[in-house]
Amino acid sequence: MLANHFRFLLASTLLVSMFYLPNNVLNAQEKAPVELQDTYNVGRVAIVNIERVLRDAMATERVRLLLDNKREEFQNDFATREASLLQIEKDLQSKRTLLSEEAYRAEVNQFQNEVASIQKEIQFKRQALDKAFQEAQDEIRSLALEIVAEVAASQRLDLVLNKNAALVFRQDINVTDAVIAELNERTKNARLEIQEE
Repeated sequence: MLANHFRFLLASTLLVSMFYLPNNVLNAQEKAPVELQDTYNVGRVAIVNIERVLRDAMATERVRLLLDNKREEFQNDFATREASLLQIEKDLQSKRTLLSEEAYRAEVNQFQNEVASIQKEIQFKRQALDKAFQEAQDEIRSLALEIVAEVAASQRLDLVLNKNAALVFRQDINVTDAVIAELNERTKNARLEIQEE
């Protein structure tokens, strides 16, 4: 019987709180200071497609071209060195019968060390290219976000959302083209540096 009484009290408390809680919350909102309400008032909103900004920016295209040129330069260099290694290997095989076992083994070890060294260099240069591309992309993205903040300030926007965060919006609140134009203007002379140490 005590358990039934306890369940009745618990159910009564829940029912009362369900009816009074919304009124209490509404009363608290009505009593909130005006300054606090104005702080969270969002009137002017814009949309930007950051992915499109990064994809369509001329700086991104220039970075890709620079990297492609550098990659081709590396490949040509390594193709020449590979041809040289193939010739060394061929010469080494022809010396096999002419050299003592110990001398032949020493030349094979030297050849293998050279191959390993070149493989490490190729890996390092590939990583340097990837790193340079990522750093350039990060710089372009950072500059794009600065420009978005400047557009927001100049147009007195309260909020700028990335396009993928908005399902439906008017096209006239999309500032993507303005951001791309400003980014292109500021990155006319973009440079890419690659460490080759």
